[in-house]
Amino acid sequence: MDPQKSQNLVANDNAAASLFRRYYFHSACQTNASHDPRSRMRFFSSARLTWLIVLLVFPLLIGAKAPTTNEPVVYREGFLQVVSPDKVTVEQAKGAAKKVKDAWKFDLDVMHWTHPAEMERPLTLRLISDDRMNHEHPGGRAFAEWNGNRFNVKMSLTDARSIDLTFAHELGHIQSFRALGKYSGKLVPTYFLEGHGLMMNLLYADHLRMDRHDGGRSQGRTIMSITPEEAGAILTDERYFKVGAAEDKIKKENRMECMGLFFVEYLRVRKGMPDAVPRMGRVFELMGQGKTYEQAFGQTYGFSINQVIAEVVAFFGRTEGNRAERFKGTGFEKYLSDEGAGKSEKGGGAKHQ
Repeated sequence: MDPQKSQNLVANDNAAASLFRRYYFHSACQTNASHDPRSRMRFFSSARLTWLIVLLVFPLLIGAKAPTTNEPVVYREGFLQVVSPDKVTVEQAKGAAKKVKDAWKFDLDVMHWTHPAEMERPLTLRLISDDRMNHEHPGGRAFAEWNGNRFNVKMSLTDARSIDLTFAHELGHIQSFRALGKYSGKLVPTYFLEGHGLMMNLLYADHLRMDRHDGGRSQGRTIMSITPEEAGAILTDERYFKVGAAEDKIKKENRMECMGLFFVEYLRVRKGMPDAVPRMGRVFELMGQGKTYEQAFGQTYGFSINQVIAEVVAFFGRTEGNRAERFKGTGFEKYLSDEGAGKSEKGGGAKHQ
């Protein structure tokens, strides 16, 4: 997902600090500028008014933190705590916590992070009502926050079998954000982040021996409906899924995520890299050290990102309407039957996390 909450909080803090700085420097300049007693009286009156405004506005600027830091803790276990502003039982929270810790360990084992101990700082699972999710992140099932400290999940999913896969997906984001550190949310293309998250989803489904044929078929049909031109737009233009009506943006976000998943499969199958997924971790880690996405990708995979994007776009041109060739050797072969393979879902299909 594309979380903004932590960035909003930082913006609030910066706005408050900026207001204080403006007041302080304005006062200093006025004091040095005038020695006339009447001017000084006008200045002190103005200063008192400015100070009063600061006192009134500052709590409003920082007040946005209250709902995110004071929500009740329902359950704690190890480095994980479960919070909720809505009605969640201890049993629900405890059951979710167990699934989170299992998925967390799985993701760690897949990624082989260079410094796994750095991943183990405190983590918060926030369970929220469907209405609250629709308000905070329309169309979403779950979303992780850029600071890598918290992820949010719809309460209605806690009893669904698919929750395990959603946890693996969002925890993949959390771990990548922690590897990115202070560069999280600034430099990594969303298709790469979501390709990683969906791959964790797919791998965890295989690990749990879960049947995800419905989801796999839907994703495959969406990938088959993507034209070379759209593939190029998704892989080069971060605005692709951020423009248009709300419903269109949700559909385009799903298409972008499916394209990101196929991009990882292209690296694994067509570029002959069975360790393509763990290598994504090296990209995140190198970017966390200050390298650009282009530099980190090239150093990790041995070829430029522009080169592989050009290859993928050309490949989509050669395989338009040819399911067998597009999905040869990928995980989608087992999900698409001959009968349903050629169906196009121009609408974008359903989201799967």
